[in-house]
Amino acid sequence: MDAAAAAAAVDLHATRAVLVRANALLGTNYSLHDLRHTAAIRMANDPNFSLVEVQTILRHASVTSTQIYLQPRLQDLIAKLADLHERRRAAAAQPLAVPAGYDETELAELLGLDQ
Repeated sequence: MDAAAAAAAVDLHATRAVLVRANALLGTNYSLHDLRHTAAIRMANDPNFSLVEVQTILRHASVTSTQIYLQPRLQDLIAKLADLHERRRAAAAQPLAVPAGYDETELAELLGLDQ
């Protein structure tokens, strides 16, 4: 076993020991795989990581294995929908800029702005 492999083995055992102590104190039953899963979700949803980079870090053979971590969080979806609603409301409050040669009424109907 080379030095890097030995250090990794020590890190694994030390991490497992910390997790066992934390589980005992908290009354939980988290595993190292749970921590890996949480890290994978955070990386997959971080715009600074590409999915291929997350795949490489996790050592998945296929990117489809990594895609399971791309589930959107409810609070993120709610925030995006609220932002969309606000942009639509702000756009609707702006007067329609009608280019020369177009009928304002027909253009509003065509764009669905006459409702």
